[in-house]
This record gives sequence, structure tokens and C-alpha cells, in this order.
Amino acid sequence: MTDFTPGLFRDLPSATYHTIEAMSASGTKKMLRSPQHYVLARTQPSKPSAAMEFGTAVHAGVLEPDTFNEAVVVAPEINKRTAAGKAEAEAFAAAHAGKVVLSPDDWERCAQTIAAVRKHPAAAQLLDGGERELSLFWRDGKYNVPCKSRFDAFNHNVVIDLKTCQDASPETFARTIAQYLYHLQAAFYFSGAEHVLNATPAAFAFIAVETEPPFAVACYVLPANGILAGAHLANIALERYAAALASGEWPGYSETIEVIKLPKWATTFNV
Repeated sequence: MTDFTPGLFRDLPSATYHTIEAMSASGTKKMLRSPQHYVLARTQPSKPSAAMEFGTAVHAGVLEPDTFNEAVVVAPEINKRTAAGKAEAEAFAAAHAGKVVLSPDDWERCAQTIAAVRKHPAAAQLLDGGERELSLFWRDGKYNVPCKSRFDAFNHNVVIDLKTCQDASPETFARTIAQYLYHLQAAFYFSGAEHVLNATPAAFAFIAVETEPPFAVACYVLPANGILAGAHLANIALERYAAALASGEWPGYSETIEVIKLPKWATTFNV
């Protein structure tokens, strides 16, 4: 499968999924900034940060343990200041192209993060027996644009998303959800389930795991008002995507001079 085809696909390689042009949850976030930012991310994807690579490794270990050692490798200690060391480093990089490469310290930290998720009772309940890495493709019923989503896991009619983070406490993770628009992701995944599976999921659940000791884990369900707020943002992104596809134009910010609105805290004085 290389072209857009509506339906549910199991065992679709992640690389194949990402090459198929369709609006995704991550794409909606770019589109909310501007269509110009979206098309740049699609045509010139940025290199994943170290934190993103680490998160990918944790996902592989938790969700696809059978193939973890094929996807993630530990970097050998190489003296790159010598000619022999440089050659060894180049040979290692060529042999493991496309894999996540972790330092020995990060490899150990990754193993502890994975173990923390596996032994957490609520996380285990969410994941045990569920399907992993489901790819859904559909045409949005309102805007008729191609869409896609990839569930980390689906179990008990619950969409499950694994998030690595620095702080999984309720207060801080709630702010993280708002900051990174995870509620938009949840609403978009709900839409995918409704289009492809013909059913509204019972819930969207996060498994949040900290990536530093003590590797604390927490599980949260997003409330209905979070889904509704995310759906509102998703509709804005889909409308912009439909307009850009129809016109062939991918604008950035406004080309006119506008009055900017400051945040409330900047104009509120307690004196």
C-alpha cells in the first residue's frame, strides 16, 4: 500500500504510513499554525530530537517488543578522533540506517522506562490483549479530504496513547495535554474510529511515563469537554486543508496588517 486507500490496516509499516499523503493528527497541529508550515513539514521533515528518538524507542519496547531489537540499537563506544574510529562509526551508521541509536546510558534508561510501564497495573489493564499500531485511513465526511491516524493501541473500545514525559503528575500532564494539543489528537482519532470502525470509542486514555527516575507512570482518561475542544480545532485544520488542496495554495500568515491581541495576563495588573 503506497497510495491513499480508505480502511483499517494492521501490520502496516510505520515508514509506509508516514509517506501516504493525508491529514494526520500531527498535521492538524501544523495546519493550525499555517498551511505553509504544514506543507514544509510534509516535504522537508525535520530531524527528530533526542527526546523524540527516545520516545520512539520506548514506544517500540512497550508496543512492539518482538521487533524492538530490530528497531533500536545501542551505540558502541568509538573513538571518532582517529581514522579507524571514524571509519567504524560510518560503518555502524550505514549498517543501522533507519534505526533508533541510543547511547549506553540512554539504553539503560529506556529499559527502565519500558519496565515501569509493563509493571504498572492500570497500564497493563489497558494494554493486555489489545491491538497495537492500527492504521486508519478515511475521507472526512464534512470536508471530503483524506485523513489518517495510527493508534498506539486499541482495547476495550478505548483508544490508548503512550506518552513519554518529564512530569506525569495530574496538574502538569493536564498542562502538557493543552500545550501540545493532545486533546486535538484524541478528537482526530475519535473521528477516525467513527469513519472507519463505525463506532465512537468509549474513551481516549493516556499512559504517561516519566523518562527519569523513578520512572513514575500514570494513566488518564480525557474528559468529554477535552474531546469537544479538540474537535473544534480539528475542524479548523481540516477546513484549511480542504481549501489548500482545492486552490493549490499553501499560505502562511495574513498578508495584511492586523491588530494583535495580547494575552489577558499581559494586560492585568494587581496593583
